[in-house]
Amino acid sequence: MSTNYARKMALLQARIFGKLTRPVTKQSYKVVTHFSRRPLGGAINSYYPPLKQFNSLLLRLRHLGFYRDDHLDFKEEMAVRRKERGKGPPKKVPWKTKIY
Repeated sequence: MSTNYARKMALLQARIFGKLTRPVTKQSYKVVTHFSRRPLGGAINSYYPPLKQFNSLLLRLRHLGFYRDDHLDFKEEMAVRRKERGKGPPKKVPWKTKIY
C-alpha cells in the first residue's frame, strides 16, 4: 500500500509528463487518442472562402470596367436620383451647431 503522498506525487508526475493519471478502459482510450491528435486548425480555417478579398477584388475590377455589378449600379443610380429630388440628410447650418 502506498502512502497518500506517493499517490498524489504519481498523479502529479503523470499530469506533468502527459501520461494518463488513472487506468482507462478500451472505450475510454479511444477518446484519449482522439484528443491527443493534432487539432484541425489550418484545415478548418481554410474551409471558408476569403469573402473580404473577393469583394475588394470585384470592386477594383468594377472600378476598372472589367466587371459589372447590376445591383450596385442600381443602388448608385437610386442614390443619384434621390439626391436630385432633394431627399437625404438635412444640410447643417453653422449658426445652429453648438460649440462647447
